[in-house]
Amino acid sequence: MSGAPPQSFVIDTSVALKWYVPEEGRPEALLYMAPGIERHAPDLLPLEGAHALLKRTRSTDPAIRLSVGDVLMVAEALRDSAPIFYHACGPLLASALTLAIEIGASVYDGLCLALAILLDCRVVTADRKFHDKILASPHHPRVRWFMDPP
Repeated sequence: MSGAPPQSFVIDTSVALKWYVPEEGRPEALLYMAPGIERHAPDLLPLEGAHALLKRTRSTDPAIRLSVGDVLMVAEALRDSAPIFYHACGPLLASALTLAIEIGASVYDGLCLALAILLDCRVVTADRKFHDKILASPHHPRVRWFMDPP
């Protein structure tokens, strides 16, 4: 079998949520669902996604508020049908914590970066703060802004 090897990316929760929630940047995020792209994430992504979705059920802004039914549907999609290879967090924890301390990020963000380093690929994120923290670090080649096409 011939053909180019797939591109690989670690997908941050901020990008994965855009696949299912109509919001700014959704068309660009959907480009990372294209064939020929391997998507990876720490297995905590559905949990972090559920946390972000819960905040939307409580929002007073009707532009971002989601119903409980919509939130449950998206949470289930992230857990069961998102086109992502999930990786156990346990083996990544020491590296993730070290990286989180080094760049001033959360442990979850450290997990994404640790996985990208392990897989020798880049983290795709729509989280500007996380993006900029990696960009300002020695790990800057490991980050990609989601608006940049794959």
